[in-house]
Amino acid sequence: MPKADGSPPLRAVGYRRVSMREQVDGFSLDAQENNIAHYAEEHGWALLEIYMDAGLSAKKGSRRPAFERLLQDAQARKFDVVIVDKVDRFYRHLSGLLSTLDLLNSYGISFVSVQEHLDFTTPWGKLMLTVLGTLAEIYIDNLRQEVRKGKRQRARQGLWLGAIPFGYCNGLCSKCTDPNGRGYCPNFGQADRGDGKVMLPHPIESGIVQQVFEWYLTGEMSDRTIADRLNGMQITLPDGSRVPARQKGAPGRTGPRPFSRDVIRDMLNRVAYTGKVPYQGVADDGRHRKRKAPLDLFPANHAALIDDATFERARAIRELKGLTPLSDVHPARIYPLTGILRCGFCGGKMRGVSKDHGYRYYKDSNQQDRVCKCQQNVVRADWIEKQVVDWLKSVIESGINDVARRAIEEFEQIESRFERARKLYLAGEISGQVFEAERERYDGLKNGLQIDGWRATIAVANAIAPQLARWPELSQYERKSLLRLAIGTGYLRKNAFAAVEPTLAFLPLTRSDDTRPGKGGNCGEGGIRTRD
Repeated sequence: MPKADGSPPLRAVGYRRVSMREQVDGFSLDAQENNIAHYAEEHGWALLEIYMDAGLSAKKGSRRPAFERLLQDAQARKFDVVIVDKVDRFYRHLSGLLSTLDLLNSYGISFVSVQEHLDFTTPWGKLMLTVLGTLAEIYIDNLRQEVRKGKRQRARQGLWLGAIPFGYCNGLCSKCTDPNGRGYCPNFGQADRGDGKVMLPHPIESGIVQQVFEWYLTGEMSDRTIADRLNGMQITLPDGSRVPARQKGAPGRTGPRPFSRDVIRDMLNRVAYTGKVPYQGVADDGRHRKRKAPLDLFPANHAALIDDATFERARAIRELKGLTPLSDVHPARIYPLTGILRCGFCGGKMRGVSKDHGYRYYKDSNQQDRVCKCQQNVVRADWIEKQVVDWLKSVIESGINDVARRAIEEFEQIESRFERARKLYLAGEISGQVFEAERERYDGLKNGLQIDGWRATIAVANAIAPQLARWPELSQYERKSLLRLAIGTGYLRKNAFAAVEPTLAFLPLTRSDDTRPGKGGNCGEGGIRTRD
């Protein structure tokens, strides 16, 4: 009914809950409902609905369908006040209660507890609700800080945070509940291999992890290709039986199932396989953040399945593959010149593509995306890659010429002379004036020859040359990494490698005309024309 001042009555809803034990002991939901209805009637409020969760807990994290629906309706402003018989019917966890009251307050909705005589619809009650909201914020922030400290300390001690990843188990074989335990793990039901606190390599899964990295490091297989291959793999158990390889699934949600490309991608990004614990921070709800760059890495107590070099190489391959469009039809390949080679006519990037017969090609992306009508044709990858390798070989053979070698030898002689002068000066056999003259000569020569730069260039050339000699034996990943040491950008015209912008370290080797096949002038700033 309307209030005395003619305004409409407050719209009220109730919430009642009993746990399963209370139902068994005869606790009456009707008693709660009667108290809620009586309170609304006394205050002249319109009771619209009473939400009910029967046989459910009010602990933090528990699922209560009616409670969740109440919060959704609160957000939609469908009522003005919530009535409960007792606070513990609403929430049994302090931080959950305070944060929910603060949430209701933000929606402009008040709260009443009949038994505790809490009525937040009055002026004093509203003030108390504001204070409780402040306390909730302080409490939750403090709790979050404590959780962060605890999780960081656990990570620092080398203990894993979160669910055990694929490839490991808790080692409690005698009471194993792992999804890949019974009928799959040869150690199921045997003596425990650990104390359950430190992860141990799973006898089957750990081998699959190592196989995945081995396949991926070839540079010829995509996540999908690896997943398909694993899904066709059979595992032979010690008793001679064979079972298909499978992933764990999501504990508590899904059981073991075939591999997907998403599972393979996550597997290849798990630094835990290198014997480290990543600390990724704590989210606002106090849980460990997932799929985030780690804030810290700590040595783990669990054994590594792969070494650091393997993990970093896999990550580098993924970065390189990001420049190569993937296809569901053709296996993903790394094209050594993708990201390096451009069209010499329109400047478009040359993309690596493959055909059904297995040949690899480079195609102008501008032409492929119909950005422009470029005259550049599709080029066989092996042809153009051979041209680039031949050019690099010729540059290295002629680039480190006698002039550079003599400059280095001369500098080493002067360096030796300066060192001798320094010793004579310290021994008092030459004057300070003579020594300073020798220092000026030494500094002038060093600045004039830029000897440190030449040494770096020669080191790069000496690193590249032996790898070029065994080019056919290199993987596509190794080829691409090698070319990136020397070439910043290369330009293709028709079927020819026409011009190049070398890397800074490689640039001095390409400066003189006699180091270039075809010779010719510059091709833009820092650019070298390889063909006229």
